[in-house]
Parts: sequence; C-alpha cells; structure tokens
Amino acid sequence: MAAELWLVGTLALVLGAVLPFAIRPLLSRIGAVDVPNERSSHSAPTLRGGGLAPLLAWDAALILAIALGMDAVPLVLLLIATNSAAAVGFADDLLSLGSGLRLSLQLIIGLGASIVILAVASQSGWWAIIGMIFIAGYINVANFIDGINGISGIHGAVAGVAFVVAGVASDQPWLAASGVILAAAFTSFLPWNLRRPHLFLGDTGSYLLGSAIGVIVVMALSLGVSPLLVVPVLAPWLADTGATVVRRFARGEGVLSAHRTHAYQRLTDTGLVHGSVTVVVGAISVATAFIGYLAWNGALPIWAGLAIIVALCAFYLALPRLRGSRLPSSPHRPLAASAEVVPAPSAPGKRRRWAVIGASGFVGAGVVRHLRARGYEVVELPAPRLEYDVDVLDGVVLAASAKTDASLAGMVEQLVGVDVVVNAAGAAAPDGDATRQLWGANAYLPAVLAQASRQARAVRFVQLSSAAVQGRTRRLDETPRYAPFSPYSRSKALGELALLAVAGTDPNATGGIVIVRATSVQGPGRPTTQNLRRLAGSRLASVAAPGTQPSVVSGLHGLAATIESIGTEQGEVPGIVLQPWEGLSVADVLRVAGGERSPLVIPRWLCSSALSAGYFAGRIAPQFAGLARRLEMMWFGQSQVSGWASDRVSRDDSWLRDVLAAGEAHHVR
Repeated sequence: MAAELWLVGTLALVLGAVLPFAIRPLLSRIGAVDVPNERSSHSAPTLRGGGLAPLLAWDAALILAIALGMDAVPLVLLLIATNSAAAVGFADDLLSLGSGLRLSLQLIIGLGASIVILAVASQSGWWAIIGMIFIAGYINVANFIDGINGISGIHGAVAGVAFVVAGVASDQPWLAASGVILAAAFTSFLPWNLRRPHLFLGDTGSYLLGSAIGVIVVMALSLGVSPLLVVPVLAPWLADTGATVVRRFARGEGVLSAHRTHAYQRLTDTGLVHGSVTVVVGAISVATAFIGYLAWNGALPIWAGLAIIVALCAFYLALPRLRGSRLPSSPHRPLAASAEVVPAPSAPGKRRRWAVIGASGFVGAGVVRHLRARGYEVVELPAPRLEYDVDVLDGVVLAASAKTDASLAGMVEQLVGVDVVVNAAGAAAPDGDATRQLWGANAYLPAVLAQASRQARAVRFVQLSSAAVQGRTRRLDETPRYAPFSPYSRSKALGELALLAVAGTDPNATGGIVIVRATSVQGPGRPTTQNLRRLAGSRLASVAAPGTQPSVVSGLHGLAATIESIGTEQGEVPGIVLQPWEGLSVADVLRVAGGERSPLVIPRWLCSSALSAGYFAGRIAPQFAGLARRLEMMWFGQSQVSGWASDRVSRDDSWLRDVLAAGEAHHVR
C-alpha cells in the first residue's frame, strides 16, 4: 500500500502546486474577487475561488487511487460528494447564494452521502440523519474557519495526516489514500495563500475541505474505525465553531451572519500575524490528534486523553482573552435612553422653502411631489454617506460627535435659506446585520443633519423614523419607549435618541426637531405594495382571529400630509409624532389588496406559536426574525394611540384603498 500512497500523494502535491498558475487568469476574467469589509481579516481585494486548484488535484489523485484498486466504493463516494459541495461553493463565490439555499444544498449532499454510507456499512436508519447533520455541519465549520491566510491549508494538511495514520492503524486503505490526497492537495496550496499577491480558496476550497473531512469521518466511523483516531484532530476547529455558535445564539446575534468573533480572528486582533495564529491552531490540532492516538493504543487512559483534549481546546478558546481581546458588546444590550422628548417650539411665519434630503427614495420622492403640488418650493439634496461604530448605543455620544463632523459645514451651506428640512434618507434594511453603514445612515446622519439645520436657522427639522423602534409593543405611541427587535429597528431607535439629545441641548433654539414615526407605508410602484397585492391574492393570505385588529399598513399620501402639517404648524409640535392610523383592519387590507378575496382566519394560538418559532429561528439567522415580524403584522397588526396628527390629518382611506386595489401609478394628491 505504501507505493500506491506515494503515487497518489505525489500527483496531488504536484498538481496542487502547478494548477494555480492556470486558475488565476480564469478567476480574474470571471471577476471572482473578494472585496474586504469590516468583517474581513484582509485589507486588499483578492482573487477567490482558488480552491479549484486543490479540487482538480484531489479529483485526479482520487481517480488514480480508484484505478490502483484502493477500495473503489468509498473513494467514488468521496469524489461525487466533494465535487457536489465544491460546485455549490464555486456558485457562491460567483453569485453569492442565499444562506437558506446554501444550507439546503449542503443538507442534500450530506443526506445523499449518508444514505450510500448506510448501504455500504449496514448501519441503522438514524445513521443517515446523523451523517447528514455532521457532513453539512462540517462544511460550514470549514467555511467559518477559512478566514485568515494559511489556516485552511494547515487544517487540511494536519487532518489528512491524521487520516493516514488512522487508515494504516485500522487497515482501511481508502482512508489512508484519502488522507494522503487531502494533505497533499492542501499543503501544495499553502504557498499561494501565504505569498503576495494572495489567492484565496474561497467557498470552492472550504466546501471541498469541509465535505471531504465530513464524509471521511462519517464513513470511517460507520466502518468501525475508532473515534479516537479520526475525531480528536478536529477538536480545536469544532470547539471554536461550537463555542462561537452557542455564544452568538445566547446573545441574540444571527448565528449565520458574518462576524469576527471566532477565537482565531480575535487572536489576530491582539496583534498576532496570520501565520502565527495558523501555527498556534495547527499545533493544537496536532497535539489533540496525538493524544487521541495515545488513548487509542492504550498509552493513556481514555478518560485522561479526553481530559487533555478538552483542556487544550479550552486553552485555545481562552487564549484571545488572555492576550487582551474582549468581545464586542451584545447588540441586544439596552440602549442608553435617558433623553426626554422636547417639543418643537412655536414659530409663527410662512414656510415656503423646503429641503428634502434623500429625495431619490420612494418616500422622499413622494414627499417632494406632495409639497410641490401644493405650491411649495422644494430643494432636493443628496445625503452624505456616513459610517459609525456599531458598538455605540448612546444617543448623547452620537449627538456630541455630530457637532464636529467633517460634513457639517457643507450641509449648513446647502441649507441656508430653507424654512423646513425633511430627512427622508436612511438605509432600508429590515433584515440586515448591524454594520457601520447601517449605523451611519440611520443613527448618526440624523444628528448631523439636525445640527446643520439649526446652524442654517431653519424653522423645523423633520426626521422620518419608523414605528419599528417600539418593536412588538401592543400599542404604538409617541413616547421615548423603545423595544427594537433587529439591527435595523435598533439603528432607527438610536437615531431618535441622538435627535432627542440634540434637541435637549437647547430646547428653545431655532430649528425645532420633530421625529415622525412612519408605519408600513404603501404607494404606487413600491415593491412592498406589489408584494402585498400578490400575497393578498394567494392562498397564503391570512389573519389571526377575528381579523378586526388595526393594521399598520398606511399610505404615502397620509405620511406626506403629516409632514406638511408639522412643517406648517405655527404653534408648538411634539418632539415625536406618530403617523395616524388610516382606519383599515388587517382583514380589510388583505381583502382590498386581494380583489375582495377574503383572507383565511387562523386561530390566534396557532399564529402565536408560529411567531414564537420564527423569532426563535431569528436568533440563528436575522432573516427569520424579519419574516416573523412581517407575519405578525399581517396576522395581528398593531394598535396605536390617537396622537397629535390624528386631529390634523384627514383619516381618508380612499387613497390607500385605491393604491392597494389598483397597484397603478397614482400621483400624490
């Protein structure tokens, strides 16, 4: 067997070293480039998809091993499963597949491989489920840990050598052969990943690595290979991923969302270079594999071996903290919300000149049309693109930063001579993660614009916020009571707190600040409205019994009228104004939008159970929380107090009914 192992290993090593010369031009032509962001561990755009090189080397060597007669069935299964997984990874490198689709394909690959293993090894039916979960799970483990230079290459090399030892020790030629090929293919890629210009494995390579290890381990265990020979080598990678997943779930963070809180990432944040961190993790993996081998051959009691492996993993997980790394604050910790609502003072006089910031968006454009139709002069201004630290949850801090922002002087110059400033800009990302861009657009920008409005001596500054800042509260109101449930609603709530802080610094200053909490605004041509009409016309249209609950669905016309009333009011205006309810129940909305088709009425307990499951899943992926929120609004709606605008804006639902029913281009009246 030694000669065959030498042949397949040499082929994988040579091809893995040479193929990147041909792969790089291809990746460049198809635009497979990894652009760094705040979650990345690199700082320059780099070609990704380099995993094609070890994939082709892996394939060629596996085919040679099969030709040499080295257990064809396990090796053919490995060939099919790993190429299927790598194909999904390559598609993700090029097209950025959604997390739901990726996970579904990974589970299908894992299930298919496990069913074959079940037939070969005559295991129980439960083995297929266990194997599916482990294979799909380890594809994600390999993907999660592929974040710094060299780490996946070392992972493949160390795991491959451990599998060679396991194959020889247990007389499983296929296991030894697959281990040699895995180690050679990923070792040969290391120079390409470590030298400049770098070449990243991408999801192509990480999916190959994860699926190869996953299938090898499941196959080996099903054929009677001792777990002590094939599992301990994976211990530090499993510990890092497992601890990270549990921690993020407990903190209410999206488990599948991009982040930089793995132990190896936090070690780089302490000043260690990528190579040093890779050596540390690789050395611990070698140590755990060696301890597992000693426990297997009786040199160590099994309990002692397991205890040492656990201790090594615990040391690795604790190492970032020992070097001074601290985890980012939980995104669900309470907002600093001590600000009081300051009303915009009385300001007699005509308001003929308005400025709308973010006029290119749906709401901003609608407000501009509404104001111009009534004879006002409107200036359309673009919003500066700002970023802000997502760990800051204090409105007072944002307000203080806004006073000295570099963009302030330019905004003041553009606002001179304007009577009313309306900020309709912001990042509409209900299902998005907490990013510096989201915080900048929704939390920090309003404070900067409010400061500019005051310095330009505008009469009123109107900020378009969202009723989502009060979350799942039973009754929306005009108080500074916040219960955000997502990064988006949290950024909006923080923006309100920053504005309340600005207003509180000088309550009687020119430029009274008013926050408008918009509900679910609908209008002609808006994708949200089109989606609502499609849903209402389908069999999925449903409400929680009895269906008479007030809906949060509102019209762009009503929002624009509310803004006009605030801007032209001569007397005092509350600091927070809620867009008034337009009179439709949850059943009314679906009936009108669905062409008078009555929605299905579902028992309340069943709706509540489904929502609880959805919000629970949202702790894994924020998209589920967003879906649960949309279902909750469709089923239960949300009632609201009768606020300042309720007596000043006509509750005429004809415009909203017309838009929901027709879905055609209407002009704001």
